[in-house]
Amino acid sequence: MIVFSHNPAEKKSFDDVIEWHEDIKKYCGNIPTMLFGNKIDLVDLENLEDEKANQLADERSFLGYYLTSAKTGNGVYEAFQAIIRNLYEKYKDQ
Repeated sequence: MIVFSHNPAEKKSFDDVIEWHEDIKKYCGNIPTMLFGNKIDLVDLENLEDEKANQLADERSFLGYYLTSAKTGNGVYEAFQAIIRNLYEKYKDQ
C-alpha cells in the first residue's frame, strides 16, 4: 500500500500527487494506493474545496481520500484504520 499525502491548500502539492501516482503505476504496476489531505489544521475546512481530490481518488482508483492533521492528530486514526481495513480485506484469504 502506498499512501500519498498532499497539502489541500497548495495546488502544487496536488499536482505532485498526480505525477507520483503516474510514476508508481509505470514502475511498480498496480499497487493499492490511498490519498491523505494533510495539514487540515492550516485550512478552513468549511471552505475547503476537496472535490478535485475526491475526483482524483475516484479516477485513479485510490482506495480512499482522508483529511488528516499530523499536528493535531485529527483524522489520523480513521485514516490508518482505513489502511488496515483495506489491507485485511485484500489479503485475508491468502
